[in-house]
Amino acid sequence: MLEQEDVLVLKTEPSGESFLKLHLLSIESGIFLCLKRRPKQAHTSTTPDLFDRAALILERSQQGTMRFVKEYQLTQRREQIGQNYHSLRHACRLSALLVANATHMPESERLFSLTERALNAFAAGKAPEVVLFKSLYLLLKDEGYPVRESWWPTLHDEWRKHARQLLREPAPARQEQAAQKSCERIEQHLSQWMRYNTDLILPD
Repeated sequence: MLEQEDVLVLKTEPSGESFLKLHLLSIESGIFLCLKRRPKQAHTSTTPDLFDRAALILERSQQGTMRFVKEYQLTQRREQIGQNYHSLRHACRLSALLVANATHMPESERLFSLTERALNAFAAGKAPEVVLFKSLYLLLKDEGYPVRESWWPTLHDEWRKHARQLLREPAPARQEQAAQKSCERIEQHLSQWMRYNTDLILPD
């Protein structure tokens, strides 16, 4: 039986000599794993790339435990992310967090929307440290963790003021060096809180 899904590509890795292993996010299935056979003559539009949005036709194995990509139709490629080291590093941190915590993620429609907004912001060249911080904060809220009640009071006044500004305003194209370092420290502080106060796995 064939299934159709609109997906975001979170991770790709080789699986043997003939297949690609794809970690995908869709509204229907949340975060899931499938396999795609490598074509002998690869075409750019049919070869999955990190952070793609694509329309897939999937087929289940006879045992029903694995799905295989029968057709891959590229909808949007975000190659701009890979052209900026900092954007790529922060986007990969977000996608690695999602893949590592697939079973803990919130309701799929909200997660898909949050992830797509983040990837679009990374691709548009928005300050990556801001995009990552806002995404983590919103993800924790959607997951139901008491980030506002428990984490927020642990920030000192200057960081709290900056964090409030970051969450209220759209991510800028860039920040001054001092503001960038402040945002990175706030995000690291939030990540530490996540490590000790949630069930989420933080990839190294």
